[in-house]
Amino acid sequence: MAKTKFHFIDDYRNLVNDLIQAHPLHQAMSMAVGGNFEAFGEIEKQLLIGYGLQPEHTIIDIGCGSGRLAKSLMSHLTTGCFLGTDVVQALLDYAKQDCPSSWQFQLVEEIRIPYATNCADYCTFFSVFTHLLHEESYCYLLEARRTVKKGGLIIFSFLEYPYNWEIFEATVNNILMGKPNVHLNTFISRAAIECWVQHLGLSIVAIHAATAPFINLPQPVLLDGGQKIEGMVALGQSVAVLKVN
Repeated sequence: MAKTKFHFIDDYRNLVNDLIQAHPLHQAMSMAVGGNFEAFGEIEKQLLIGYGLQPEHTIIDIGCGSGRLAKSLMSHLTTGCFLGTDVVQALLDYAKQDCPSSWQFQLVEEIRIPYATNCADYCTFFSVFTHLLHEESYCYLLEARRTVKKGGLIIFSFLEYPYNWEIFEATVNNILMGKPNVHLNTFISRAAIECWVQHLGLSIVAIHAATAPFINLPQPVLLDGGQKIEGMVALGQSVAVLKVN
């Protein structure tokens, strides 16, 4: 794939650098992935377990950030393999702390997945396609299809207008007020996803709305503000679950 400098590299490196300068490291690392580090790590883990993630599986986490998912998976992915990629080295350095030495964390500045073909059981993109152009997301899906074995799953979260309007409105207000947006916020229609999978040779297992409670929490988790959530919960972004045919 031709090399180019993508918009999201500087966006996130600048964001993370500003957070590190302004806050204690643990707080900055949580804020860099939207806060609620432990709670949403557990929610993402239970989402994957609900879709069959076993302790021996291989999972690729694109845009792994500071390791929210990785750290929550340590108690479950006991004999499996993990690869996390990101564009910010400081996030990767934090992510790999305390994780098994066999787990990989790699800096990637291109739209590629540094993993062998047909080897992964899962490839995840949590809050990644929310900040990419549609064409960039499609290129990542091409790579995910290559790395995930037949019958494996590609899972990504995305923004939809009916459920994430406040994000769109905040972006519009910044433009009207002449204020810069920290990063690109991209909304994806279900029609686009349906078209993509037809061309990629994938199939849609499920699409869950951002507000749909489909993730089962076996134990309550606490948000940063002290609020306890339990039972069946929503992710807050819509979720597409795709299967490699």
